[in-house]
Amino acid sequence: MSVLSRLPLLSILLSGTALAAPTTAPTAADIHGLLDPLPLTLADTAAVESRCSAIFSLATKAKTALETRTGKAAIASDLTAYDHLSLILSDGSSEMYLISETNPDEKIRAAAEACVQKLAALGTEISLSRPIYDRLSAIPTAGLDTKTAYILNKQLVSYRLAGVDRDEATRAKVAQLQKEIIETGLLFAKNIRDDKGDIPLRPEELKGLPQDYIDAHKPDADGLVHVSYDYPDIFPIFDFASIRDTRRKVLIAFRNRGWPTNETVFKTLLQKRYALAQLLSKPDYATLITADKMIGNPTRAATFIDDVNVAAKPGATKDYDELLAFARTVDPSIDRLEGWDNSYMQNLLRKQKYAVDAEVVRQYFTYDKARQGIFKLVGDLFGADIRPWNTPVWDKSVTAWELYDQGKLVGRFYLDMHPRTGKYNHAAQFPIRTGVTGQQVPVGALICNFPASGPMDHDDVTTFLHEFGHLIHSLYSGKQTYSLQSMSNLQWDFIEAPSQLLEEWTWDYDTLKGFASNAQGQPIPEDLVKKMNAGRQFGEAGRWKGQLAYSAVSLNFYNRAPDFDLATMYDAQISRYSMFPPVPNTHAYASFGHLDGYSAIYYTYVWSKAIALDLFTRFKTSGIRDKATAMQYRKQVLEPGGSVDANVLIQNF
Repeated sequence: MSVLSRLPLLSILLSGTALAAPTTAPTAADIHGLLDPLPLTLADTAAVESRCSAIFSLATKAKTALETRTGKAAIASDLTAYDHLSLILSDGSSEMYLISETNPDEKIRAAAEACVQKLAALGTEISLSRPIYDRLSAIPTAGLDTKTAYILNKQLVSYRLAGVDRDEATRAKVAQLQKEIIETGLLFAKNIRDDKGDIPLRPEELKGLPQDYIDAHKPDADGLVHVSYDYPDIFPIFDFASIRDTRRKVLIAFRNRGWPTNETVFKTLLQKRYALAQLLSKPDYATLITADKMIGNPTRAATFIDDVNVAAKPGATKDYDELLAFARTVDPSIDRLEGWDNSYMQNLLRKQKYAVDAEVVRQYFTYDKARQGIFKLVGDLFGADIRPWNTPVWDKSVTAWELYDQGKLVGRFYLDMHPRTGKYNHAAQFPIRTGVTGQQVPVGALICNFPASGPMDHDDVTTFLHEFGHLIHSLYSGKQTYSLQSMSNLQWDFIEAPSQLLEEWTWDYDTLKGFASNAQGQPIPEDLVKKMNAGRQFGEAGRWKGQLAYSAVSLNFYNRAPDFDLATMYDAQISRYSMFPPVPNTHAYASFGHLDGYSAIYYTYVWSKAIALDLFTRFKTSGIRDKATAMQYRKQVLEPGGSVDANVLIQNF
């Protein structure tokens, strides 16, 4: 998935009254007193509300102090004060958002979600505060170093995009819309998270599934196997269930997660964002959200999607024709491939053509082995020394770790990696603390949904390393002068590239042999990895056409007035770009969480992939495990965070 930094400073001071007398800004001790603790295991809702009040109060104090400043504006005073305000609110919001998505107690999650909304409203006030904007814009820029000048200008651009230069009445309307957008987005995510699913299947419908899956999914008292929407329940069915109707039934149910509940919720989200764009004199929300991205505007995004589609089509068509011909040898009744055929038939074809059996491959991977291997990989490449961290956790399955570099603490992180009721049900890196030199080290969490025990698909290992890539990017970039220079402030159409780059190491034998082993302790054979790589390219063009389809869904939901039928628009984009037709009687947009967090810019996954492949050419030239190249990459791409434009990072490496 993605890196989650949902709650940047979005917003606005609406008061048009005279400024109050100057207020004393929070001291360093105040900020440390708030942010040094990590209260992620709060006992009850009262504790959540108390913590929320503390965050809100200190952020409000910092906001008021900055708004009432007098005298000549300067970097040392005004930008520093603004950065402190940003740090308090963003880190406070991050911890509450994590609690809302992971705490085992439903009431605590709800209390944290209410706090997220409260802090987001304050963030909206800040992003529309004319007094703060005026202070920042009055800072003399002559003589500023490049990195400081870059982040100052970036903040001023963000303020103008937020609507700070509009009249008081307009700013009031913007603030209300932002409040409603945050509330609606949180509800959209909650409905996805809470829909755990229950797909009843007869035991015989699980024919073809690996024995470990069968053993873990015994019939209940009613004689049926009840399958949830958790990834370890769902994905093996698409990969291995030999009964076509089983795959069809499960995919239809899975593509209806969050529906019909999210039908109205998502429509409301589209309407609110369109109204916001109109209020800010933009034709649509896609235009507003792409204005500060590398792509620049939605027209360029649409052209990019179409250009990549043209490039991918010949290879995707060739693979599809071969897969269809093969599928007909398995099941002569098939006249076209459906979405529920793709993974299963590709696995069978790779087994026959490349001697790669997905069921055999997964016997070499478990979660614990993958974690061990990933820790070793980042140690070998970047010098990471990862040690257990003795600290409270919010669930017994959560583990905690510290990352050191030559004996010096770089950052800390949590791994919350297995499904449970009420937990975020995709895969993402959650920021908790933003690293600032001399103030605090970065802290983050990976929230994923991998099987806790037993075999693990190779695709899961790739996802694990992808998300871990976001995590180490966050940790290694956490020694900036200002929190505003952190990784989360990079352009979003670059931010996936470092993680997509790391995926390549899950196909490298020298990496895999260090941790991938079967139940007898035998390492994965080199010949098997060669066969995996030979079969890797089959279906790759079609997979990226699928990503283009999701990119087009994302863009076309937001590049116009929301006066269209959601299902019709979704199906039209899938039909235009994907090699597989829309799954009938489904409403996949209702569980497409990126339509909230990424809104119109899902194209970034494809854009970032192109950048990642370009960056990887350096490793292909010098050797995929060349330490000098890896350290140069760490220093020139990861460590700068968001202190410079992404194009500069690419050019430097």
